Amino acid sequence: MRIGAMWPRGTAVVLVAALGQTLGCHHYYETPAPMHFSSATVDTIAFDSIRAYAHSLKYDTVLGAADSSRMRFDTTGKSRPDTSGDWAWIQPEKGAWRLDTTELAQGRIIARIRTDSVHSPTGYGPWDTWWWIDRKGGQWRSLLLSDSLMTRFKDSSLTVIDHGSYRWRQSLARWRAGSQWGTCARSSCCTKE
Repeated sequence: MRIGAMWPRGTAVVLVAALGQTLGCHHYYETPAPMHFSSATVDTIAFDSIRAYAHSLKYDTVLGAADSSRMRFDTTGKSRPDTSGDWAWIQPEKGAWRLDTTELAQGRIIARIRTDSVHSPTGYGPWDTWWWIDRKGGQWRSLLLSDSLMTRFKDSSLTVIDHGSYRWRQSLARWRAGSQWGTCARSSCCTKE
């Protein structure tokens, strides 16, 4: 009789846990837009606003979604895999894959980057550098926002590829020879050469 009397209480705990998991599975994190700046002002806004926004985002640190590799950087900031190069990490912003191109054009951070050593042409170093994508003056552009240096490195070599009906299911970021790559919208990826 005692076991039967305890069963309903245990059932309630199981049901509440199952309901919590079910609801949790349907909640998707979405990358918020910056509250205090946009593509029009990211070049001039106080860096504290950029930092506050970047720290409010979620980044995927799990290898497979993120990437870690030994890279050699040249004086222009281009990278290539090299076993004696610096360790470099790139971690995607978790909600970047859910953006549409209109949201991306308004400006979003799609990844966080860190390297063992300082690489001035890109602002990389043993601190966070955020990879910002927007569309300004009718052109897609890439900015590397370096936390420690509080600088904005403009890069004109951004390629945004629309994969048509293909849809990403999570954010990804990779180091590639001479470039970095990441998912940046539902059916698009971005490459910085």
